[in-house]
Amino acid sequence: MTTPSLGRRKFLSQVTGAAIAAGAVPFMVTESRAAQQQLVFAGFGGAYQTGQQKALFEPFEKETGIKIVQTTGVDLAKLRAQVQSGNVEWDFVSLPDRVRYTAVRDGLVIPLDYSVIDARKIVPALVTPQAVGGVTIPMLMAYSTKAFPPGKAPRTWKDFWNIDGLPGQRGMYNGAVYSLEFALIADGVPKDRLYPLDLDRAFKSMDKIKSRVLWWSQMAQPGPLLQSGEIVVTPSVRAITAMLEGEPLAVSYEGAALTYEAWVVPKGTKNAANAMKFINFALQPRQQAELTKYIAYGPTNSDAAPLIDAKARPYLSSNPENAAKGFLLSGDYWGANLDKVTERWNEWRLS
Repeated sequence: MTTPSLGRRKFLSQVTGAAIAAGAVPFMVTESRAAQQQLVFAGFGGAYQTGQQKALFEPFEKETGIKIVQTTGVDLAKLRAQVQSGNVEWDFVSLPDRVRYTAVRDGLVIPLDYSVIDARKIVPALVTPQAVGGVTIPMLMAYSTKAFPPGKAPRTWKDFWNIDGLPGQRGMYNGAVYSLEFALIADGVPKDRLYPLDLDRAFKSMDKIKSRVLWWSQMAQPGPLLQSGEIVVTPSVRAITAMLEGEPLAVSYEGAALTYEAWVVPKGTKNAANAMKFINFALQPRQQAELTKYIAYGPTNSDAAPLIDAKARPYLSSNPENAAKGFLLSGDYWGANLDKVTERWNEWRLS
């Protein structure tokens, strides 16, 4: 099975066109779940899932009477085990693009029902037979405004890599995804010529900053590390949210990695019809705009932009000026190569 490849130019042009125009609880799966009008969602937890609960799940239940029971721990291996065993516990999931690629390739998700799901206003590149984009997410550079005087802050990954000219401890995601792309951009590779990644060059570039990096592994960690002064600059997907809440942070979209999460429905769920109803609800402009109040990720519905708070709108990844400064993370590349490259990454980290 093949999955569509999203070209950077196509994605950015469509984003531009579109712009113009909780705490989880444990659950037990029973055969009566469908009759009880209940859906199970598996998410990533934290502020993101809290936002999904407030902006999407609770309003959906109020409108339809269909209760959404939440859990955390989204993992492709868990999804595969459920599908292969015929004991599917999750009814719908939001998957990062690189994971979506593998889930589609391996037949773990079913085609979406676009007679129920209205995707006419969704960025076209994010609408595929088995998945539809719910949010766009930037992994961008975030830095402490306390650490840098005006005009001296880092703006590019070349600045980030300049450990002699730009003082301070760096933070970095402990994973090959994102990190190797930034390493190549810092080494002079044009952002539209990243894939397939030149791994030898990328790891050689990573060697230059390895001794000055504090590694983090959870997306919520960079904010507290910046606020405490343990680091002064780092890639982050949540810094915009913290900045809008008044934290002394700033961001740069130069060389940012743009990606998205897509709604999918696992193969074998007995609640597919109601899952399609939820996905349609979650794609509506009012719900997408509401989600930005809790987590500053970009909407994928072109009609959502006017509904977003004017303070937040310029900073979102759905803003075409921001999108033009970044690159589209290749879910196709990482879906096919993640395991192999991660093995090399882990060996490098231990060396």
